[in-house]
Amino acid sequence: MAGMRSLRQILAPIRTRLQAEQVRIPIQTASAVLLAYFATSFMDTEDVSWGVFSALFVVQASIGGTIGAAVGRIAGAVLGAFIAVSLVMLNGSGGGSTLVSLLVGVALMSFLTAKWPVLAYGLVTVTVIAVAPGFQVVEGALRKVLAIAIGSTCGMVAAFAVLPVLARRTEQEYLASALRSCGDYLVECTTCLVTDKECKDRQSQDAILRAIERARVMAREARIEEKTPAMGFSPFSTTLLSEVERFAYTLTLVDRFSDVPMSESLCGLNKDQLLELAEAVKTTLDSIADAVEAGLSCEPTEDARAAYERFVLRADECLQHDELSMPDREHLVAIKSAYASVVSNLDELARQAQASRRAQSSLLSIDR
Repeated sequence: MAGMRSLRQILAPIRTRLQAEQVRIPIQTASAVLLAYFATSFMDTEDVSWGVFSALFVVQASIGGTIGAAVGRIAGAVLGAFIAVSLVMLNGSGGGSTLVSLLVGVALMSFLTAKWPVLAYGLVTVTVIAVAPGFQVVEGALRKVLAIAIGSTCGMVAAFAVLPVLARRTEQEYLASALRSCGDYLVECTTCLVTDKECKDRQSQDAILRAIERARVMAREARIEEKTPAMGFSPFSTTLLSEVERFAYTLTLVDRFSDVPMSESLCGLNKDQLLELAEAVKTTLDSIADAVEAGLSCEPTEDARAAYERFVLRADECLQHDELSMPDREHLVAIKSAYASVVSNLDELARQAQASRRAQSSLLSIDR
């Protein structure tokens, strides 16, 4: 047992490096292509190329994405072949008949693709079969569809068998990245608020948007996994993604009010409390992010709440000063309201992360 644990510890860093998308996807794609080549070796060379190309382009960043791409490619190929064969049988081939079949087939398939983009590969099959139907049009179309189905299936097999990654697991990693960037951006905004220098480089904000967008994509792919009986696990809650989006949106309030730095007198009275509050929120966000990524219980948000209460106490004291100008009063009230929203949403974010812990723990056990 001790030897097995040591072996796992040695292999864990290697597996982590191999799981990186820039390494894992090429390995999965090469495996899918190799498998498709051997699986279609009994077919003609032209049909083998259809199978290999299908395997080449169905491998995605997660199992769910690969399943969706493979099923869409097969469905599109079948539909495109059916349309093309029907038109060729109806109009015949050669001369103007080929042109009519091509135009009608592409127009019809384009309409269907506009409604269901996953069927886009049908444009390829409808075009190829309409332009070069061959002597036995039905048999040729069936061979092409069979090759495409075999190649797409090989892509799914490679996604399951070679360094498999679940979309929901990847979604949680992107959400954790978004939360860490939220903490960095809040500190940037707060620093700008209490200084007279422009210190927001927007890199953290861009990182938030990218991470959330990628998490949305993974959430869609995860729903495909959850509908696949072979995956063997129940659907997970998607409320955490919406809660992270909501929290990121709340930061726009702080961003807006930090465009104008606090006055020197107001800054002198509130700077320490504001910086302490921003750091406390960032620390809490980092803790929640670690919990989301690792499937563990997240820490409570008492430290951030306590830091906010200290800021509110100091802000209320400042508002009682008669010498405080009206613009400063309005600015301080707005800042107080913005951070109130941040802390309130932070509490809800922690609650949602805690509610998702059991699902995340189950996911990690499957992924491992």
